Amino acid sequence: GASVSSELRVLVVDDSALLGAVVAGLIEDFGGYRVVGTARDGEEALRLVHALDPDIVTLDIEMPGVDGLHALGYIMSECPRPVVMVSGATRRGAVDLTIRAFELGAVEFVRKPDERSHDGWLGVAPRLRDALKAAANANTGLPLLVRPRVPGARAPRRLHAATELVAIATSTGGPRALAELVSGLDAAMEAAVVIVQHMPAGFTAGLARRLDQLSPLPVREAQSGEPLLAGTV
Repeated sequence: GASVSSELRVLVVDDSALLGAVVAGLIEDFGGYRVVGTARDGEEALRLVHALDPDIVTLDIEMPGVDGLHALGYIMSECPRPVVMVSGATRRGAVDLTIRAFELGAVEFVRKPDERSHDGWLGVAPRLRDALKAAANANTGLPLLVRPRVPGARAPRRLHAATELVAIATSTGGPRALAELVSGLDAAMEAAVVIVQHMPAGFTAGLARRLDQLSPLPVREAQSGEPLLAGTV
């Protein structure tokens, strides 16, 4: 087994003490990780990040007071380290927060199970393990915050079928990389662009909305059977 010194130290942040304990137990069961503390809100999380200096933070997005997004922004600007966001809702506002978290520097996110219990969490354990593995291998410097394009800067163009196609497939770290990639696309390009991003159901539409704000080309979630148009993502 791994010695204590080789284990990655994890801080778990969840506004439910019970769920925080469940997540902490799962993480330690994976092996190679040691949970050094748990916090129930963003303010306590920031205090413990400084006090405990964890290697990885799992951070609940929706918390009272200082929420996960504000805590993430502070961590990445003041003491950068890999952060895995945990999101409990698929309503539009929560999805948009998740996408914003990627731009602020989050490595990955895990969607909370519908059944908030130990058995429910067991169902998402593989996803949590993958997210922690991604965090362990992440290179976190100060993140580049991608700025939305200037409203109205997109030039009108005649829509026609594409004769060339650019296909992009992304998984871990994809949303953050895509934010940088689509913001640099040529507004005059004639190819259609298709993107496949590995994300839970309900989150890809939010990602498309956010990428549309960043890109000189229109970005939308694909609908079955629609034609591939030139200059469209």
